[in-house]
Amino acid sequence: MKKLLKDPLTHFLVVGLSLFLVFNLVAPDDVLKNDPNTIVVDRDAILTFMQYRAKAFDTERFEAMLDAMPENDLQLMIDDYVREEVLHREALALGLGVDDYVIKQRMIQKVEFLARGFAEAISDLDELQVRAYFEENKGVYYIQPYATFTHVFFDRERHSPDDLSALAKDKLVELNTNNVVFSDAVRHGERFPYHVNYVERTPDYVASHFGRAMAASVFESEADATTWRGPYQSPYGVHLVLVTKNVPGRTPELEEVYNRVEQDATRAAINERTEMAISEILKSYEVKVDLTRPDPTKLAEQEK
Repeated sequence: MKKLLKDPLTHFLVVGLSLFLVFNLVAPDDVLKNDPNTIVVDRDAILTFMQYRAKAFDTERFEAMLDAMPENDLQLMIDDYVREEVLHREALALGLGVDDYVIKQRMIQKVEFLARGFAEAISDLDELQVRAYFEENKGVYYIQPYATFTHVFFDRERHSPDDLSALAKDKLVELNTNNVVFSDAVRHGERFPYHVNYVERTPDYVASHFGRAMAASVFESEADATTWRGPYQSPYGVHLVLVTKNVPGRTPELEEVYNRVEQDATRAAINERTEMAISEILKSYEVKVDLTRPDPTKLAEQEK
């Protein structure tokens, strides 16, 4: 029996059956048949209204909220419920929902929302399930490499290739001889279109400013807060670089990202179970497909 209760398929069948029961409970037909001009505001109606408004289904929690609600707030809630019910009935009486694609989509969304609500109720995952999800999706949690560096720039638009090369070589000697530190880089070289200092930036970010070739050079450099390297070429000119931190990419241990993985795994389980519940409902319908073109002659006769 315990094994049956843990079986996901059993959960899906329960969700599908629950949906049908809910649809029967909330259907307005009986109310409209009895007296379309009478609105009964009872406890169940208000509780259902509150849960739909909050987009959450937890009867016990909302019963406690209703019992603790101040009289003024309760009256406002009743007024909102009555207004919504009146407008809904008027729309039904006028036939405004007939062949209305927008309304059809809204009703579909409500059914999907109900299915999702039931799926959420049975989606508590244990550590083994979270770990299994992590093992299947490790690439999602890969931590990108990052580097911290500064640079001194010489603009190719302002100098000939020979001058650029000479400037860079002379400046490299100067920077290393004088032990120029990270914070003093701004005092050297020329204005770069982006930044001087880059703190914990990924390869993609660096490449977006300097090009792939130079980004590769930066991330191949050993972190050393006392040694300037270069010159490196970018689309804008040449650069001398001081890399103070260079951390390789890695896949984290589950414990480092457990909360995030648990949330992702739960979300994935809810999505899967929602679709399974809807699939169970779909199985109860017979689908007939007829894509034959209408006879133009018959259409013309019908239009006369």
